[in-house]
Formats: sequence, structure tokens, C-alpha cells
Amino acid sequence: MTAQIAIVAFLGQFTYLLLSIRIVAKDVTFKLEQVTSVGLEGMRGHRVVVEANVRDEKEACIIIGLPDAPMKESKERILSCLHTLGVDVSMKKITIHLSPADKRKTGTGHDCAMLIAVLQKMVVEPLPTGRNTCFLAALSLSGNLVPFHGLIPAIQQAVLLGFERIILPPIDIRFLGKMKAVEFVPIHTISDLLTYLRGQQVLNLSQEDLLLPNESSHADDSDMYTDFANVRGHAEAKRVLEIAAAGGHHVLLNGPPGCGKTMLADAFHTILPDLSNDDMLEVFGIYHLAKENRGFSKRPPYRHPHHSASAVSLIGGGTFPKPGEISLAHKGVLFLDELGEFSRKALDMLRQPMETGEVTINRVRQSVTYPSSFSLIAATNPCPCGYFGSNERYCTCTPTQVKSYQLKASGPLLDRIDFILTLHSVGLAKTDVGESSEIIRKRVQNARRIQKERYSSSELNGNIPFALLMQTALLTDAEHTMLQAICFQEKWSNRTQAKLIRIARTISDLAGETNISKASLEEAIKWKRIANGIQNIPNERLNNG
Repeated sequence: MTAQIAIVAFLGQFTYLLLSIRIVAKDVTFKLEQVTSVGLEGMRGHRVVVEANVRDEKEACIIIGLPDAPMKESKERILSCLHTLGVDVSMKKITIHLSPADKRKTGTGHDCAMLIAVLQKMVVEPLPTGRNTCFLAALSLSGNLVPFHGLIPAIQQAVLLGFERIILPPIDIRFLGKMKAVEFVPIHTISDLLTYLRGQQVLNLSQEDLLLPNESSHADDSDMYTDFANVRGHAEAKRVLEIAAAGGHHVLLNGPPGCGKTMLADAFHTILPDLSNDDMLEVFGIYHLAKENRGFSKRPPYRHPHHSASAVSLIGGGTFPKPGEISLAHKGVLFLDELGEFSRKALDMLRQPMETGEVTINRVRQSVTYPSSFSLIAATNPCPCGYFGSNERYCTCTPTQVKSYQLKASGPLLDRIDFILTLHSVGLAKTDVGESSEIIRKRVQNARRIQKERYSSSELNGNIPFALLMQTALLTDAEHTMLQAICFQEKWSNRTQAKLIRIARTISDLAGETNISKASLEEAIKWKRIANGIQNIPNERLNNG
């Protein structure tokens, strides 16, 4: 009797051991069959592992892992594609899991990956997908792979995440340029995809069969803007704008109506060099997420929001956060005309993006980050009527109105602006002709090339981390001592001192100098003193009035 009990116990332990081995083996196989896609949080991507489980139960299809409403509708597209492929799903419960489960999944770009994960569980021979293969495509009811909103940023992030093979809808990928480490596979239907994954050859698609993800535009739009040669006078303003274009600095133009502030801001865009291919794709991806029309143009963006724009439209946000004006101006120009008419709340929210080059939008459901490395060109009148301190017309504003108008731009915001200039009206009799935008743009382009070689990135002197700036500034002890003495004498802050070094570095780059010269440092100090004089004159007149 005891022997029988021992045998039964041994058989029980042996059976449990076999079941454990079987479970472990199934888990290992399950991991090998995982399918991967890319999810987006703003412009940042992360891997999304798609797993599926199919068992005999009441017919259903469930998607878990924090999917949004459009993604929940993916189950109908998946079931329709399974029916098109002739796969029997009657009395089958399909559960699709999107990992990591704590990150919200949006859009329809995971359709193809979810369908492949389900087929992995229902076909006789497993489909060899591989861990370095990424599926980025939405599905139609008939089984076609179609583009989706956010495709271009998803492709960029898939490349950055190290995927070696990316499955795409039939789009023209020539705009992506040459990437040796990545294989792009445009496929038309899910049947062709299954044939491709099983190792069989798929017919190459002709250019006529490929679709562009959006309208293509390579035309130069410089004719829409004012050439610097057409701007009469304002020699100081032209010099400041050239320095700002070369180093990515911020400028505030102050003056009465009609003095040329808007014309100079429009001309500023014409001296900016063309974007690199990577920057062009990044800007296009931002516009794609914002559902704004922009072709594949290498010209930097130029944004000119109205002064009635809200803080959300400037910075970005909403229930489902989307890029704002500062992100749409990435790698380009943000022109704020009539700065005093903007709300102070909206202007103060510009402070952090102006320094960091990106903006983070926090909401209850998600937190997203968008790039926002832009050059701010702001224009303002000295008072509501525009003629405070003018010798041409009498100002009708009260001292209280003038002071309130000038305080719209707070001190911390003005401290982040590199150049502040006061402009005066130039008569039509002035006939001097300055340099054209093309000539200035060549100098700006050369200065930016020097910065790219120095920093090994697309960052400019205006937004490069200060520690890296000081490593490459090569200031002499005498120059550093002179700068500290002047800042102490003028009671300038540490931020102002860092700003002076950034400006001097840009001036030296424009001159082709390896080190920051004494002349460059003196010119940077001159512009700061001019800015302080501009800010102090109205206040003195207010007190006297």
C-alpha cells in the first residue's frame, strides 16, 4: 500500500514537471513570436510589443494596453482582414495585448502589427518576423496596407530605435534619403506581406504605384519675402539680424508704426540657410502631427501668429496635445508682431522653450514633448498709440497706459532676448542700397557650418549647453577678466554674461575666427548697452512726465 502511494506521488510530481516544462517551452516560443511596432509620445517614439492569444471560446476580439478610441475600432479591421484571408474565427476569442501596458496607444499605425500577431497564433507555420522588424501600417477592410496619421515621425523614431527592417504601406520613400543600416519594405496588401515574411519574392512596386505621404513642395518661396537689398537704412538692425540668423539668437524691435519692423522681420527669413535633410524631415513630421499643410521644403518655417492667439495655440496642448506655434516654427522663425497686444500669460510661457529648445505639455492622460528650437523676432510699439518718445507725432497715451503697455513683456522674458533695438522712420529720400539677402545668407551659412563642425550637432551658439560653449569658447584670461569687470560695473546678471559670450562667439564665427576675439566681445557688450539704453529711456521720461 505504501509503495502504491509512493508511485502515485512520483507520477504526480513527474506530470507536474512535464507540464512546467511545456509551459516554459510555450513561453519561450511566445516570446520569439512577438511582433513590434512604434508608438509616439509627441515626437518621441518607443517600442510597442504586440502579443496575441487565441482560444476556443465565445467569439470576440479584445484589445488591451490602454488603446484610444480609434485603436479600439482596429478590431473590426483585423476581423475583416482575417475573413479576407479565409481564416476561420468562429468561436474564437482573440485577445491582443500592447506592451508596455502603462503607456497610452494612439492612432491606427499598429493595425498591421496586431494582425500579424493574431496570424502567428492561427497559422500552421509561424511567421519569421524577427526582433529587429518593425510594422508601421494601418489596414483597410479589404486587407490593404494604408498610410496613417503620424507615419513620418513613426518612421524617424523607428530608425532611431535601431530597427533594421521597417514594413511600410506603398509610399514613396525617396524623401527619407539613403540609410544604409535600415531596409524599407513598402508592401501593398497583407497577402503580399505574408508571402514576403515566408521568404518568397515580392514584386517590386513601380514609382507609379507608390504614394507620397503628403504633397511634395521643393519650390523656393523666398520671393514671398522682402529682400534685404530693398530695406533702406537700418544698418544696425541689419547687422543684428545677421548675427541672430547665424547663432539662433532672439531679437526685439521697438519703434513707431511704419518704421520698418515688419519689413525687417520678413527679410530675416531670406537670410536663413536651407535645412538639412534630417531637419526637413523633423519639421515635416511636426506639421504632419499638427495636421498642417507643408510639403518637403528645405526652407525654414516662418510662423506669424496673430496677437489674439491664446497660450495653448502658441505653446501647444489641448485634450489630446498637439504642437503649437513655437513647435511649428522649429528650425525657423517665430515672428510676434505687436508684442504688447499678446497676453502676458502667453508671453511668459515662452521663457522655458526659448532656453531649452523644446516644450513639454503635461496632461492628465499623457505627457508629450515637442521640439521648439526657433529664433524669436518680436516687434512692439512703445505705447498703445505707438508714438511715445517720437519726434514726428504727439503721443496721446497717459503715463499709466504707457507703463502698463511696456510691462506686458516681463523682465525675465526680456532677459532672454539677446538684442533689443529701437528703430526710427527712414524717409523715402534715402537711396542707399545694402547687401542682398543672398550675400548675407552665404555668410550665415558659413558661420553655421563652423558651429556644426565645432559642436558635431545642429545646435547653434544661441541654444548650445553653456558647459559645451565654454569648453569651445577659448576665452583668454584677459578677456574673461574684462567681461567680469564690465558685468560687475553694469550690474548685469550671470545670464547676461553667458549671453554676451554666446553673441561674441557668433560674431567671431561670422568673421571666420577660431577664438573669440576682443573686438567680438566689445561688439557684444555694445549691443547690450544699446538694449539697456532703450529700456531705460522710456522709464526716465515716464518719471519726468
